[in-house]
Amino acid sequence: MDDYIEVKIDVFEHTAQRARLRKTLTAGALVDEILKEFDDVSADSLGKYALYLKGADRPLNASFTIEQLDIQPQDELVFNYVRQTIRQMLDSRNYAFLKDDSAGRVYDIQWQPAIIGRPTNEADHNINLAVNLQLHLKGQTVSRKHAQITFSDGRFMIEPLADNNPVYVNGKEVSFGVGKEIKNGDRIVIGRSDLLLTFTTQTQAPAPARDSRPRQVAQVSVPGSQPFQQQVSRPEISPEIEHDKTYIAPATPAMVRLVVERATDMSKAGQRLDMVSFPYLLGRDLPLLGGESEISRRHAEVNFDRNTKKYFVTDVNSTNGVTIQGARIEANRPYEILSGMRIGLGQNFILRFDA
Repeated sequence: MDDYIEVKIDVFEHTAQRARLRKTLTAGALVDEILKEFDDVSADSLGKYALYLKGADRPLNASFTIEQLDIQPQDELVFNYVRQTIRQMLDSRNYAFLKDDSAGRVYDIQWQPAIIGRPTNEADHNINLAVNLQLHLKGQTVSRKHAQITFSDGRFMIEPLADNNPVYVNGKEVSFGVGKEIKNGDRIVIGRSDLLLTFTTQTQAPAPARDSRPRQVAQVSVPGSQPFQQQVSRPEISPEIEHDKTYIAPATPAMVRLVVERATDMSKAGQRLDMVSFPYLLGRDLPLLGGESEISRRHAEVNFDRNTKKYFVTDVNSTNGVTIQGARIEANRPYEILSGMRIGLGQNFILRFDA
């Protein structure tokens, strides 16, 4: 029985390279051999390269042998950079959450792939990072790219992103390269130090009834598109609490938050500000906004109208301005915001409003 197999490999512009491979050779070892053979390919970071079957999107498991991968003589391999997956936003009816009771935090799963891990210096990774465990007491036991959650055909799946990244669902380890479906209430352990997260799903709440009362309308022009209209009204505050501008809104949905989409420090991407009291002041005094030179100490204010169940943002005379969907708004005038809209504080900091 022949212990070798002949295949073709594309190495960037070096296409259709013929190679005779030992069947016990792993895909990871083959990557190493290619880097040694082709001295015009930089070997500064082995983790940025992978092998693919031609036409396939997923890289070959680096720890599997050629035989285990069932590579056949007619197969063609491609050596290339690890392909980054652009995140896809989920329909709000399909949002899910990972709850960490020990730290009192809830992580939103609002896109896929939703990465579980810690920030890196790669912007693409940080944008996909949904569960940032860097500040968790047990976070150092978690790889930067530890696992990912995906959603397809009405099902959520979780899978480790490396064969040495342990992930357990209800006490059973999830195999690398296979993945496992997760359902409401499943208990997920990340890493080897019992970092426990509980998976929960969400159904979309019914939209509030439309208020038919006439409203003042502000014209906001979005660059590159037709002007759009935002309904605007100042929140109505009952006389008995007029002296105290901070109040708890009992009619406020349980999950109202601002999620960082862009910042000077992209390790903040995916982190959130949970809002339970209004007015909610946005400024440099908030730790998440600290260090952002373009954000004023009092920059903007988010408010909630209990009668109409609508939310508004106001630029409170900030130095560098506020935008909604990229369009600058007038200072000291409230603009209605809807779930999914992007709020910019200056040029470099963008928050997504989720309600």
